Amino acid sequence: MDDRVGMDSEARRVKAERDRRRLPHHRRGASRWAARAAALLATAALLGTAVASALMIAPDGGDKDGPGTASALTPKATATPKPKKKKAKPKGPTKAQLAQRKAAVAQVRSQGYTTLRLRDYDFKARLRVLIGRPVGDAGGGSYAFFFDRQTFVGKDSTSPSTKVRVSKSSKTSVTLAYDTSAGRAKVRFKLVGQTLQPLDPIPPPVARLTPRGN
Repeated sequence: MDDRVGMDSEARRVKAERDRRRLPHHRRGASRWAARAAALLATAALLGTAVASALMIAPDGGDKDGPGTASALTPKATATPKPKKKKAKPKGPTKAQLAQRKAAVAQVRSQGYTTLRLRDYDFKARLRVLIGRPVGDAGGGSYAFFFDRQTFVGKDSTSPSTKVRVSKSSKTSVTLAYDTSAGRAKVRFKLVGQTLQPLDPIPPPVARLTPRGN
């Protein structure tokens, strides 16, 4: 009986010793897994911190002119506007002005006279003039034909002159020079309202009708 009790006690001791040896093994395994899990968590935390830092440091791709970009450091070139070319003004008379002079020449022609000098017609003046002599009669007396722009307003006199020319002109007045028996006489003509009026005495017809060559 004592031997059986002794054997049971020995068996329990052996089992207890076996259990004691197994327990540290499981604990060591659990400790290793816990350490691995802690290392993985620490690595993940470090990676997260690195990514967050990189996002904070990196410039925003949508802000092209933000700090740290090349465009912020490099000044933008300002385009210099090209000067506009001025349109060249026509040197000669316009088509409309030429048409007005053509109409004035036709008016002189309708009265049986031909114009002597087209350049007497001042396109820019209000009072314009053309000198005309009889068609086909080089020795006939001449007249000065006046126009208020395009409108015919009359002749210088009711009688012709042997020689008359334009001495001076402005926008509103014309000065005629007459060859007379007493010498050269100048008479200024001006529009008063729409009426042509001489500002100086016109030499009498007998003085203005002088033989040619005198």
